[in-house]
Amino acid sequence: MSPALLPFTIAAGFVLCWSSGFVGGRLALESSMPVLWLFAWRFLLATLLAGAWWCLTRRQRVDVRGLLGEAGVGSLTMGGYLLGVILAIRFGVSAGVTALVAALQPLLAAALAGPWLGERLSWRGWAGMVVAAAGVGLCVVGDLGRPGAAPLWAYALPLGSVIAVTLGSVLAVRQPRVVPLAATLTVQLAATTLVFAVAALVAGQGRPALPMLEGATLGAMAWLVVLSSLGGYGFFVASLRRLGVTRTATLVYLTPPVTLLWAAAMFGEWPGRAGVAGMGVALLGVLVALRERPARRPDGEPAAAGVAQH
Repeated sequence: MSPALLPFTIAAGFVLCWSSGFVGGRLALESSMPVLWLFAWRFLLATLLAGAWWCLTRRQRVDVRGLLGEAGVGSLTMGGYLLGVILAIRFGVSAGVTALVAALQPLLAAALAGPWLGERLSWRGWAGMVVAAAGVGLCVVGDLGRPGAAPLWAYALPLGSVIAVTLGSVLAVRQPRVVPLAATLTVQLAATTLVFAVAALVAGQGRPALPMLEGATLGAMAWLVVLSSLGGYGFFVASLRRLGVTRTATLVYLTPPVTLLWAAAMFGEWPGRAGVAGMGVALLGVLVALRERPARRPDGEPAAAGVAQH
């Protein structure tokens, strides 16, 4: 593949596969299996597949401290983020409000990337991200009118997801040790499996639940493992390394419009006028933000290049 096309391929793959996770969550709700256990088994299966890939491609010994660091990243970017979103919806927070709060993540990542990583965002980048945030708001404005039955503290759960994935992203690019992608995925997925297994045991009062051999469960499991786990987080790691935290976070704004298209094609849920307008505004904001040249660190090196060396 041409080096010039690689960043665009990574960006497109990340948006498509990351969006598939929300569709997979919808499919998981159609299963009679407890959703936390379904996600725990999903991540266990993904761990085994990634582990097999690691064994087949392993060329050298990996530093243990590097693996522990990647486990911390996975527990935040996968485990913490998804667990907060799922629990928020489970306790009655509407999906629209949850999505709106989660859309704050790119702005928080951009704010932290400057002082922590040296990825200074220009006024054009900030303007593009604000416009994109407005587009996301339009996409979910219809859900905001629905009354929520959740207790007040439950609205802090999606905010916790935002903080978890942002801190995990920053930790990922600050890792001093380079870990192969196969090893990174294996360890991060294993850490996420542990997070969901513990949460499922707590929710089920210590009672485990085995996977159910039914069409809805198997279909949701296959979708989540192949597209969301291996595809989504594989492209997520590749995007962090190649594009940096700020640009990866900006691409997140494309996931709500793409998710709407997924839902329309699979479930017949066509967006209304606000959704269509939101798609256009979000796309415009992302294009504005991504047109700026990579910011440079104080030492003169491109910030994105420093990330790519992770």
